[in-house]
Amino acid sequence: MLKGDGTRFSRAKPCATVARSAGGIRLIALNRAAQEAGLSSGMMLAGAKALVPDICVADSDPVGEGDDLTALARWAMRWSPYCSPVKGLEGTHALFLDITGCAHLFGGEAAMLADMVIKMRALGLIARAACAATPGAAFALARFAPEARHGLSAPDGAALRALVGALPVEALRLPSGTTTGLRALGLKTIGQVATQSSAALARRFGIDLVRALDRARGLEEEAIDPVAEIIPRRIRLRLAEPLMTRHGLELAGAKAAGEMCTLLDSYNEGARRLVLNLYRVDGVVLQLVGGSGRAHRDAVLWTKVLCERIEAEANGAGLDLGFGVDLVEVCAPVVEVLEGQVMDLDPVAAAALASADALHRLADRLSARLGVGRVTRMEAVAHWVPEQAVRQVAVADRRPQVSHFPEALAARRPALLLERAEPIDAIAEVPDGPPRLFRWRALAFKVACAEGPERIACGEAHDRDYYRIETSEGRRFWLYRQGLPGKVDHPKWYVHGSAA
Repeated sequence: MLKGDGTRFSRAKPCATVARSAGGIRLIALNRAAQEAGLSSGMMLAGAKALVPDICVADSDPVGEGDDLTALARWAMRWSPYCSPVKGLEGTHALFLDITGCAHLFGGEAAMLADMVIKMRALGLIARAACAATPGAAFALARFAPEARHGLSAPDGAALRALVGALPVEALRLPSGTTTGLRALGLKTIGQVATQSSAALARRFGIDLVRALDRARGLEEEAIDPVAEIIPRRIRLRLAEPLMTRHGLELAGAKAAGEMCTLLDSYNEGARRLVLNLYRVDGVVLQLVGGSGRAHRDAVLWTKVLCERIEAEANGAGLDLGFGVDLVEVCAPVVEVLEGQVMDLDPVAAAALASADALHRLADRLSARLGVGRVTRMEAVAHWVPEQAVRQVAVADRRPQVSHFPEALAARRPALLLERAEPIDAIAEVPDGPPRLFRWRALAFKVACAEGPERIACGEAHDRDYYRIETSEGRRFWLYRQGLPGKVDHPKWYVHGSAA
């Protein structure tokens, strides 16, 4: 095995990661060979080398370990969407999964736990698993119960408390100082600690010990913070053999998309976005996102979008299937209730609807091929300054629009707004009137008629007076004077838009 910093570890040789503490350098995490040699987490490095002189050590990387644990938690969502990584003390990391309503999909709790252990060990991890009424009890059993090597499904009630009571106090997930203090008092197991008065324990060791004791014995619940957002609308395909080709992924994605559309139809919903999660057998999850400018549940269209995403990633060398994909998942994070569509019998109106639908389809496929955020449209923004009244947003982002301007005022805006207002030389009959002549881009224009001014306040000397003018040749422009007469000595004129 190769650690992130380049240190090469061997599974057959005792190996450990170490960190410096107040008392010296201690072992943090160990492989199976080191554990079988009699070493344990928290042991001083000097003592460990006295027992195993040839132990291979490397500095602990808390940040890297946290990232790896998060990635593993995302991969473990194959068993339950409620999966939370927990970085414990002295390398006692764990994954908490809420499997309520999930176990029957794997043949029961025992079969599910056995599947977890087998797949985790296939990744080269030392895995133990247990299922109990509370996360605290499950952690204690998974770490210290001998049966957890193959997966342990614990009973409830008094039987659970008796099972947990035989475990050492280290199963309470407390700092080493607390467990050392308990052992100094002769309290070596959870059962022995449970016989003591809660008030006495709280006075001596603090309330955290009492809460940890109740959690381990299944008497207090513990919140699980999922590593990813819980999406109710999801479809999963478990594959008998890992897929290693793009064509196979496209077929699996098409099947999952079809089942997703059937699911959405049962709720009378449509999706604006579908997420395709590909679970590799080596612990990596690939995620592809396809969006749409309108909510729909057309299986053919969604299949095309997902296949476009797969093709785009494959062509960009970003689709590394590793040793194959054994689980395909499609989620719909953004859904809407669909209303019935009334078909217009007018052929002109029907053609307009068909054209708009074709435009949506084209935008969806372009977004799938180029990326969701690379196909954009203009959206109105609540701002009186014209150049700041619009912004670019992704076509797939179709939030409800609110009109920020009166309809009559919006109709008076030019059809084309220049990216930047361009300065002109203008001559006006009166200081606060419209121009009669102006020169723009080396061309001279004579004003035939003008409408305005429309004043837009931009602050102090930057207030604007806009005019809609028509030249003697019939061309129409949107001009403005920056700086009001009487407030500035020499107002400046600009062209900001035109009618075509």
